[in-house]
Amino acid sequence: MAKTPVVTGVCAVLVAALAASCGARGSAGVEGSSQVAATSAVARGGASTAPSDVPPVEVVTPRATAREAQMGALERPAALRRFFEALALLESGQGHDDVRVVQFGDSHTAADYETSAVRRALQTRFGDGGRGFVAVGQPWKKYVQDGVRTGMTREWQPERGKLVHGKFVGDGCYGLGGVCLLASKRGARAWLEASAVASQIEIAFMEQPAGGSFEVFVDGNRLARVPTNGAHTASAWKSFTVPEAAHKIEIRAGGDGDVRVFGATLDRAQVGVVYDAIGINGARASIALHYNEAHMAEQLKHRAPGLVVLAYGTNESVDDASAQTYERQLVDVLGRVARAVPLASCLLLGPPDRAVETETGWTTSPRMAEIIAVQRRVAEAAGCAFYDQMEAMGGEGAMAAWTTEDPPRAAKDRVHLTRDGYTSVGTTFANDLLRAYAAFRAEKGLTPAARVAGAHKD
Repeated sequence: MAKTPVVTGVCAVLVAALAASCGARGSAGVEGSSQVAATSAVARGGASTAPSDVPPVEVVTPRATAREAQMGALERPAALRRFFEALALLESGQGHDDVRVVQFGDSHTAADYETSAVRRALQTRFGDGGRGFVAVGQPWKKYVQDGVRTGMTREWQPERGKLVHGKFVGDGCYGLGGVCLLASKRGARAWLEASAVASQIEIAFMEQPAGGSFEVFVDGNRLARVPTNGAHTASAWKSFTVPEAAHKIEIRAGGDGDVRVFGATLDRAQVGVVYDAIGINGARASIALHYNEAHMAEQLKHRAPGLVVLAYGTNESVDDASAQTYERQLVDVLGRVARAVPLASCLLLGPPDRAVETETGWTTSPRMAEIIAVQRRVAEAAGCAFYDQMEAMGGEGAMAAWTTEDPPRAAKDRVHLTRDGYTSVGTTFANDLLRAYAAFRAEKGLTPAARVAGAHKD
């Protein structure tokens, strides 16, 4: 059963600011807004604590139907209205651009097992708009993405910043994926080979003073030399039209200066859904607070997602930070997302179960309930949907139970799932999304409409 969040602390400030700026009465501005924390004190660039001049606001929860309140483990699906409207346009044949989903997360997202199940389900229903954003080369040793193989020579070096004596060191400009590749030596090679078909390939890179050049090869054919020298440091992109097929893409540094490459987007001419899995092993949601905000905004605006998913919490469950600190960080991250793409819907994807060993056996980590409660509360205040993955798994104790199955759906570390486990949770998530979308169509009085096969982008 869905829980009614208690809106306090940082979230109370968020609700107050949203209601005031949107001209809303009660919580209507929160319920109807996909702008997340865009107008909160944090989103306006202020501190993460309540300003003294913000008056208390009575939060009135409007009466909602069962469909609006929860759909399976999906809570507050009404917050996905804009995302569902875009899907409806695709299904009616009136959509002329892809509906893009960008999911940021930790190792659960980085593995792409769960996200690939969601990707397949949505693309089967609404059309395959392309494989989306993936890394070129290896941002880390065992980079895994569904249908993608990558590699690079040792002259390329991954860069994502690091903590030194408790302080973050780095310029925070690492692209959409949060990890970039650097090279300056002539002939340094980085590549990706995808089984998914693409007709448009876009390389994302950094333009910077004294930047070097790189060459782009597709299926062994040299397509272009791309200079990265620019008057100012800024995100840049270069697109290539190629035959609709699976391709191998290779980038070679020119040796005439530093080159920074963020990754590649594989697109198709036909419209459909594109689902990007942007995960980093060991990441927390707060990682985004170490990024250069202007750079992060450039990347997100260019990607233009219809839905942004934040899938964190597992690693935070072993941190010493208080719930209040975690809540503040989460609000700040949502503020950055909202300032970059204010029209995108948002969803917090709660962590799967995590088990710890006790004297009586394996049991759910006590911190998981606290992490999930904070996420649910922030999602409510920010006008985002929330998905309870632990509930989707069966609730507390699910991780321990899944390890005893044959075959097991949980890994031996009781932190991660097996491929079967991720596929199971991803399928459940996709089904709950589609059920909520069906309820949206019914409430809007939209008659069933078959998607126009092969519709092309403008």
